[in-house]
Amino acid sequence: MTTWDLLIKNALVFDGSGEAPQTYDIAIHQGRIAAKGVDFKSSWARTVIDGTGQWLMPGLLDIHTHYDLEVEIDPGLPESVRHGTTTVVMSNCSLGLAFGLQSYGWGNALEDNPTVDCFARVENMPKPVLVKALDGHITWDNPIEYLKHFKDLALGPNVCPMVPHTMLRVAVMGMPGALSDRPTDEQIVEMCRVLDECMQAGYVGLSTDGLPLHYLANDPYRGERIPAQHATRKEIRALCEVVRSYDGIVQFTPNPDAKLATLSLMMMGSKRIYGKSLR
Repeated sequence: MTTWDLLIKNALVFDGSGEAPQTYDIAIHQGRIAAKGVDFKSSWARTVIDGTGQWLMPGLLDIHTHYDLEVEIDPGLPESVRHGTTTVVMSNCSLGLAFGLQSYGWGNALEDNPTVDCFARVENMPKPVLVKALDGHITWDNPIEYLKHFKDLALGPNVCPMVPHTMLRVAVMGMPGALSDRPTDEQIVEMCRVLDECMQAGYVGLSTDGLPLHYLANDPYRGERIPAQHATRKEIRALCEVVRSYDGIVQFTPNPDAKLATLSLMMMGSKRIYGKSLR
């Protein structure tokens, strides 16, 4: 009688507890570990893998990636999977594809958009490569449709996109408005509304950025700091409160030269100050 979907036999198991590895069998059913032990019968599972001489361990979680473009071209992400990674967090450093191309409205939409503008400098990628990666792959224009499109990709690992602060600013404030240090109260409210909608849909959190080397690469904004770096404390605090209400995650890359600003950001995660910790 078949009991499990998968049985891995005689593998050296590192269970993540820190204890010495042991050799035994692991049974999987409906995507979860159903049993562990020795000498399980092969007839108890639909699929059996001989793990003799192999290591078996929990999948690795890569918490900081910029696979936003790569996953569209090669959704299996074989290099990550080959190294044992089963979950990747994307759209870090305030950059991502959640809002689509976000064309500036002039010239070629594949070239004049914040994705090329930001990734060319922040990720040090040639513009022609970025344009080719975007061409034909971006079929959505809002964060909800972006999440849905992953169902159509032959993904290797699990993917967890964050809401990219730079692109959120561009979506709400436009360009060059997103390069302003003074968003209106109405714009902050709208950013919070969009972020709340994203968190409801399943995003894991918000990513923002403060590294001084992160500039835009295209004219007419060449050399300008990316939009997320123009955010005010009031804006960031409001966005953090949205994420906090969902027990979500905020990722930020701080400016090492702005120690007080960095400390202020870190304090926003304080349970003592805000009543609930921010991950």
